[in-house]
Amino acid sequence: MNKRILGTSLWFLVGWTVGSMLTYFAGLPAGLDVTLATLTAAIVLVDPGHRLWPQGRRILKDIPAAEHPAGGRLAHE
Repeated sequence: MNKRILGTSLWFLVGWTVGSMLTYFAGLPAGLDVTLATLTAAIVLVDPGHRLWPQGRRILKDIPAAEHPAGGRLAHE
């Protein structure tokens, strides 16, 4: 959970910086920096696709059995 909090705060700062740069250079509205920062931090915190923060172990339910030929020996033996 500590990595998630640190990552969220760092991405908030990135969003704020990018929003401020867009506000300054592109002449976009002044509230864009805080809005972009909050949106970016919320996406990182929630992680809807579970791509940033893994959700624990994945357990295989069906493990395929090794295929044995008629002689009972594997091909690589």
